[in-house]
Amino acid sequence: MFNKTLFDKSNKLEKITFIFDVLAIIAYVTLFIMLFNTLQLPPIDPLTGEIVMSDIETYPLNLVYRFMSFDLTYYQLNLLISITVIFMLVAIPMLAINIKKLRTRTVYDVNSYVAGSKFVNAIINLISFNFVGSILRVINMFVLVEFVKGYKPKEFFKSIIPAIKTKIKKMKEKNVEIDEDIDDQAVITLKKHIKHQNTASAFRLMSTYLFLVIMALIIVVPFYWMVITALKNYTSASSTNPEFFIGLSRMNWINFKVVLEEMNFGLYLKNTIIVAIFSTLGTVITTILSAYAFARIEFKGRELLFSILIMTMMIPGELYIVTNFITVSRHGLGWIGTENNQYFLAMIIPFVTSISYIFFLRQNFKQIPESLYKAARVDGCSDFKYLVRVMVPIASPTIFTITILNVFSSWNAYIWPRIITGIGGEEAKAYWLISNALRDTTFMLETGQVMHNLQIAASTLVTVPLLIIFFAFRKYIMNGIGRSGTKG
Repeated sequence: MFNKTLFDKSNKLEKITFIFDVLAIIAYVTLFIMLFNTLQLPPIDPLTGEIVMSDIETYPLNLVYRFMSFDLTYYQLNLLISITVIFMLVAIPMLAINIKKLRTRTVYDVNSYVAGSKFVNAIINLISFNFVGSILRVINMFVLVEFVKGYKPKEFFKSIIPAIKTKIKKMKEKNVEIDEDIDDQAVITLKKHIKHQNTASAFRLMSTYLFLVIMALIIVVPFYWMVITALKNYTSASSTNPEFFIGLSRMNWINFKVVLEEMNFGLYLKNTIIVAIFSTLGTVITTILSAYAFARIEFKGRELLFSILIMTMMIPGELYIVTNFITVSRHGLGWIGTENNQYFLAMIIPFVTSISYIFFLRQNFKQIPESLYKAARVDGCSDFKYLVRVMVPIASPTIFTITILNVFSSWNAYIWPRIITGIGGEEAKAYWLISNALRDTTFMLETGQVMHNLQIAASTLVTVPLLIIFFAFRKYIMNGIGRSGTKG
């Protein structure tokens, strides 16, 4: 018989723990920002107005950094930043996973494994200095043990040694039974067959997991190499015998500060986020309205017009560049070469719609039973109200997928933003997107040598946000794609 009171108590404890988990994450982020800001860039060359790239290798090493009344060397500061980043990488996914488990957990899902997972989480909290969260999870573990086994904390500790002895005794009894039956030839043959099947099954399982591990390494290693190279100094990054691992204290976080502040990649990131947000917002609105019109509203020439739009998908997007450029240039709308803020309009407006997304969402809308539409119309519901209250919620996975894919497309856009900002001279550089900056920024020493560590650090700033978004929302992306091709 389940004790509902203990189950509810466990859920309340977990929700309280989430509050301290969030506070810990906020503390990690704040500490990271403070430590990162403590890093000092080399002085500016008075002649060029820029940092002397060669000074990045030696200047920070000789400094003593003052942080919260503590004197830190460059290596100690890097060590603290690295540890803080590790804490964030552990705490944020763990919080998301635990919240998801709590939302879907029922009384029947609670077992000894769930109680044991609380102890593991408590150890992780303890290592990451989230002491309150660790204590709460230990308490929660005992609540779940009482819920599953009926043991109070004292009874639980007393039962550990007898449980181990019972387990050992059962194993010995099982071996004795096997020895007593060993004389039976049929049993021997059966055991050989079972052993053979178990061996074959274990071999298949090991082969499958080995293949998956190899494939995972092929995918993960390039990203790991990108991040680790971004944290190396110039000598290590350019070495013909590069290191595959570097210590936490040797991670040069100043590379990212140079890229963000001195090379203006912070500004380029902001420009990219602005373009991605507004172009995605416009694309989602036009896609929803167009898909609904082609899926539900009856008007003359609907199928012909939709067929014409579908045919435009066969035309490469590069062929539209000239006509789009003429439209937004000074000979058209005048968004280039006049007011600087209009560069954003030129990069956003031409791409606030997508025929492929309209087709994608229309197919999803057509799967919704038409009887719902007719019933809504009988009740006096307008088309817009029906779209907002019925169709959009049902097709939300597909709409979410379209949103994420459009963000990816806007983030990686290169050709059109490059053309728009390429004719504006020096003033147009302030409106570069991250992809253009990555291609056109010079990462060179005065001697002509390329600063590979800074170049890879800039590439990491472009790649990592997309990876985070994909892994965070991959379930919804796959769900939306699956729904678009499933009838009913």
